[in-house]
Amino acid sequence: EWIYPIGMTRNVAVLIAFSLAFSSLFAFSYAALGVDISDDTCNSIGSSTWNCLVTNGASFAIIEAWRGGYQQTANIATCVSQAWQAGLSHVDVYAFMCPQCSGNSPSGVQGLVSSLNSQGVKYGTLWIDVEQCDGCWYGDLGSNCQWVQSIVQAAQSAGATVGIYSSEYEWGATVGSDCSFASAAGLPLWYAHYDGNENFNDNWAYEFGGWSSPAMKQFADSGGCTSVDLDWYPDD
Repeated sequence: EWIYPIGMTRNVAVLIAFSLAFSSLFAFSYAALGVDISDDTCNSIGSSTWNCLVTNGASFAIIEAWRGGYQQTANIATCVSQAWQAGLSHVDVYAFMCPQCSGNSPSGVQGLVSSLNSQGVKYGTLWIDVEQCDGCWYGDLGSNCQWVQSIVQAAQSAGATVGIYSSEYEWGATVGSDCSFASAAGLPLWYAHYDGNENFNDNWAYEFGGWSSPAMKQFADSGGCTSVDLDWYPDD
């Protein structure tokens, strides 16, 4: 159980811890720290929360634009706009898509890219989120691998720059550890390993699917200001 100093609430303590997580990073050169935001959080936060994140050291954000059967994030254009206005250096989006989810298909991801473009949503990379959920995937790993490849190719044909988000476990359980089309195509890897460390020293955690080096790490699943995950990459 956490014991807080006299006069300090839990929220203040969490915000201080969040600030320390950010500030400790900048003791090192050439590194960037950011956050990723779910669709639920995106739809509930405003400019004051984005300003809080930036004040506490965030330099980039990755915002969920599509969540399985729930499809496109309703407030994505406003959420991305507020992130930019808060002063972030770059903003990406991510999409969790699954073959057994309604509306999730190559044409669905093309529709997402088209919708983002028509709304004037400014983003860098569209990260395709590959992970398990109940009843979302085919029973055959090879079929899942081929389906994810079709989503990537459809997004690219629509003009999006694409990357992959996953983890050593989730990739193996969802598409098979030998599914290597993404690394062979040179797609960047954003991997999850909640060890609390802002480094790539955990090579076992990202050497899957043919990748030997990652682009970015999700190193913690909690942060301050609002419900966010924390992400890191060496900005060199």
